Amino acid sequence: MASAPCPLYLFRSPGFAPSGDTVVSIAPLEQVVAVYGGGGVFDTDGLSAAFGGAAIFRNDATGALFAGVWGGRNASRFRRQMRENMAVVLCREAPDARLVVWRADAARPARGQGGEG
Repeated sequence: MASAPCPLYLFRSPGFAPSGDTVVSIAPLEQVVAVYGGGGVFDTDGLSAAFGGAAIFRNDATGALFAGVWGGRNASRFRRQMRENMAVVLCREAPDARLVVWRADAARPARGQGGEG
């Protein structure tokens, strides 16, 4: 039996920029780790290496964790790479989860490095 497609969320969030209208794309943490690798706090080292940062959202009722990136280009590349590695279903709204932590590295990965295809 085939597994269910991975929910891939695309929404706008006020938590990343003063304008309060930043594009964010996230997916369940387990699926993100399967594509980008884990390591570090919240298993986001692989995602941070590919994008120069990572965001973690948590559903407080269930404890479910979601990981992803912000910014239009990063969100688009994140979704493309997730689609290339597994079946996904796009959800154009935020999951029932809140932003718990986000980290941006001092320097972004050089073009052609950090998982860019």
